Amino acid sequence: MTLRHATVTLLFASFIAATGLTACKTDTSPSPGVGDPYPPPGNDPQISILSPELRPWLGWQPAIIVKDGEHPMSVEVPVRNSTYNAYNIDYRILFFNDKGQEVPPTMGWTFQRMEPKQIVRLKGKALSTEAVDYKVEVKWSR
Repeated sequence: MTLRHATVTLLFASFIAATGLTACKTDTSPSPGVGDPYPPPGNDPQISILSPELRPWLGWQPAIIVKDGEHPMSVEVPVRNSTYNAYNIDYRILFFNDKGQEVPPTMGWTFQRMEPKQIVRLKGKALSTEAVDYKVEVKWSR
C-alpha cells in the first residue's frame, strides 16, 4: 500500500466514523413566524407555524391590536403570501390573561385562502375582557 493510498483510506475512515457517530435528528418543535421584509420585524414569538414547510413562504407584518379594557381584545395580523402559488391555510388565535393562562373558549380553526403575492388579515376576537395577549397558530388546511 502506498503512502497516498493509506492517507486517502485514513481520511475516508475518519469521515465515515465522524458521520456515523452523528445521528440525524428531526426537529419537531413549532416553527416561529418570519418577519415580512415589507416592512420588518424579525421572528415573532406570537406566531406559530404548525406546518413548517409554510414558514419561508409567509411574511408577517405587525399585528393591529385593539384592547381598551371595556371590550374584549381583538387582533388582526396581516400576512403576505410571498410566492406565485395560492395556499389554503387554517388559523386560530389563542388569547391569554395577564398571568399567561389561556382564556377560554379556544377559537376554532378558520379557513383562509391566500392568493399569490397578496396580503390577508387573520382576525380574532376574545370573548372575555381578561385577554391581554395572543398567539396565532397557522397550518395547512385539510
